[in-house]
Amino acid sequence: MVAVQTSPNSSPSAEWICCLDKRPSERSGEDVDIILTRLREVKAFQRFPSPLLLQICACAFYECLEKGITLFRQGDIGTSWYAVLSGSLDVKVSETANHQDAVTICTLGIGTAFGESILDNTPRHATIVSRETSELLRIEQREFKSLWEKYRQSLAGLLAPPYGAMESGSNNDRLADKDNMNSDSANKAHNKIPSEKLQRSGKVLRNAILSRAPHMIRDRKYHLKTYRQCCVGTELVDWLVLQSACVLTRSHAVGMWQALLEEGVLNHVDQELGFQDKYLFYRFLDDEEEDTPLPSEEEKRESEEELPETILFLAQIGPDALLRMILRKSPGQRTGDDLEIIYDELLHIKALAHLSNTVKRELASVVIFESHAKAGTVLFNQGEEGTSWYIIQKGSVNVVIYGKGVVCTLHEGDDFGKLALVTDSPRAASIVLREDNCHFLRVDKEDFNRILREVAVVLSQDYGGSTG
Repeated sequence: MVAVQTSPNSSPSAEWICCLDKRPSERSGEDVDIILTRLREVKAFQRFPSPLLLQICACAFYECLEKGITLFRQGDIGTSWYAVLSGSLDVKVSETANHQDAVTICTLGIGTAFGESILDNTPRHATIVSRETSELLRIEQREFKSLWEKYRQSLAGLLAPPYGAMESGSNNDRLADKDNMNSDSANKAHNKIPSEKLQRSGKVLRNAILSRAPHMIRDRKYHLKTYRQCCVGTELVDWLVLQSACVLTRSHAVGMWQALLEEGVLNHVDQELGFQDKYLFYRFLDDEEEDTPLPSEEEKRESEEELPETILFLAQIGPDALLRMILRKSPGQRTGDDLEIIYDELLHIKALAHLSNTVKRELASVVIFESHAKAGTVLFNQGEEGTSWYIIQKGSVNVVIYGKGVVCTLHEGDDFGKLALVTDSPRAASIVLREDNCHFLRVDKEDFNRILREVAVVLSQDYGGSTG
């Protein structure tokens, strides 16, 4: 292994590196504080308790690898655990003893960790090669085992099974029919119990409407049928836009109502899954039961006080809900505005950074939203035919190889499934959800071949392929 240490210089970013370059016994309290400030910027460490972070600051080392450096090889006995602070590294696995046969299974990005085989002295499951200049945090075996004994529960969140916590699951959780995946997943989302915060948000908005504009919630007749205690989509959008300057546009307001609709806090009277700025009827969850009492004066007063904060919260989550709603539409139903919203999202996904804007615009018209509720769900199995390419929008997955177990974990912004489409070969690994409620962007094979195949072939030659 060749590691290139970055020399300290006068820039602020090098100060914490200088602290980590000192022997642990020589680090002062100020050194530890400087290292701690840097580590707290890494998302993966933000949930660690302060005592654990402080001990990491006291024992960890800094390591910088240039592009193309092999950190360790499959079969080696490990001596250290690593976390990625910047850059990325490829995970390569060989079915033979020849390292030249290794296939890139996935790429580890910022905030990922690896090397937990040091806990039981098993050989490394894969070869790790820097994909670009990368900064790593390294903890030697003895210190990591000590941290593991004290803070197992906290550290397990960064590790893959068998050390990390993952609920068991079965292929029964897997949705076999891709055409029904969007609607099935969406229905599952609508059947779940709303989160406490969104349930409270719905109650605050309902009480505020009953206080400020009570005519909006009433029985309505349409085509000789009476719908109890309903609101109209256009009126809900009108009302919300007028309540706060943080509601920027009508489509922004649609996204805010959609966030409530996804959780079942607001429902379409015919159970449609997308909120629309049209003459359609919606009902608050509290109005689903007959003879729901009106809010008391005290409840109205509390809702008035909470309304600004509630609208701000919904304004923050509304754009994501709007995007999910648009992505659930079939490609043929997407409007020009829909495509612009999807395109803007694709511009910020790191897995697509190498693609031209023209390709991203084409992808906007074909990319599909897919979600799964339970950890342990198998997205696809090693050896299956490749039918889709995936990008993780939310959550994380484990990459599993027969006989080797979990070789790495992929997180938000990572992609997988490209290799089987480029080479027309079976999936090189299985993909298993590592946590509940994972969201993906999916490009199916026909669209992938039409838009991306030539680009992907070039990339696979440059980098040795990608997961499954």
